[in-house]
Amino acid sequence: MKNPLSPFKGTKRVLISTLLFLSLPVAYHLHSNPNEPLNHNKDNSINKGNSLIKIAKPESSASTNLKHKIKQPNTTEQGRHQLVIKAKPKWQQDSNFKVHFDKLNDEAKSGNLKSKYIIAQNLKYCLFSPENEDDLNIKLEQLSQFSDASISIDQAINQFNYCQGLSNDETKAYYSYLEDAAKNGFVPAQEAFANIHAEFYMKSKNITTENRALYIKTRDKFKEQRLVFLRNASQHGSEKAIMALSNLYFTQQQSDEHGFAKSYALNKLIMEITDSDDIYNRYSWYEQKQYANMSEEELEYAFAMVEQWLQIIKTNGTLYPSNR
Repeated sequence: MKNPLSPFKGTKRVLISTLLFLSLPVAYHLHSNPNEPLNHNKDNSINKGNSLIKIAKPESSASTNLKHKIKQPNTTEQGRHQLVIKAKPKWQQDSNFKVHFDKLNDEAKSGNLKSKYIIAQNLKYCLFSPENEDDLNIKLEQLSQFSDASISIDQAINQFNYCQGLSNDETKAYYSYLEDAAKNGFVPAQEAFANIHAEFYMKSKNITTENRALYIKTRDKFKEQRLVFLRNASQHGSEKAIMALSNLYFTQQQSDEHGFAKSYALNKLIMEITDSDDIYNRYSWYEQKQYANMSEEELEYAFAMVEQWLQIIKTNGTLYPSNR
């Protein structure tokens, strides 16, 4: 983890968090696309090093008495806990991917989960890249109609050069590599499902709404599998997975009777584990905005979830920062 936060830095978090609440905009926008251990106190504050950070709880006067009776998550733990920072493997290669594919594939066949993850991310990146120069020219012609044509054209050419030599059958196999790594517990592969939307998955499988029954069955199966992977990655300290889960519940892309409470709990969970001031302040804003609309039952559910998941994360002992 980073060096301990200074007292001034901790105070800055509180001030920024409070100012954000006082200047709340009208609409709640969607969630974005440590060597010192974390010590948690019964008053719902967080100790990072020598700095004490209070989590603000804005309330209307009508609900204050009722909500104060609700048991806050007890994050006090005996002993010292330290989350080990984990960085995701760098998947993009320095030259044409086809050159590296055979070696990585041999490693993957031997059970190397990191190689499976790297292959999956590369094949996914190349999935809709032009297969040949004729297809490239058609794409470049289409891109030339847009205002930012020069940037888009450069990106398309770079992608074509990087992916050249891969067949459609090879790129479509991205999901099987990623799924296999995720099923075998490779957290970066599980986290990668945060970037796979149901529509993208269905398009990659060439399944359209013409066969509506098949479309719904396949989509729902994918969404359930994605949920399992993101839950597991979250409980191993993946910030990106927690963010994705919170957004899925809040926007009701993931149906759940406790969806709003789960979104709130996941926002609080990010605040508990992150060592980033920017992420802390952003999710403090989300948490404060949601709090005003939470019922007593939803708060009880959310606080219990925070306490449970925080203990699981500490037991697993890892943290995957969203920027690494």
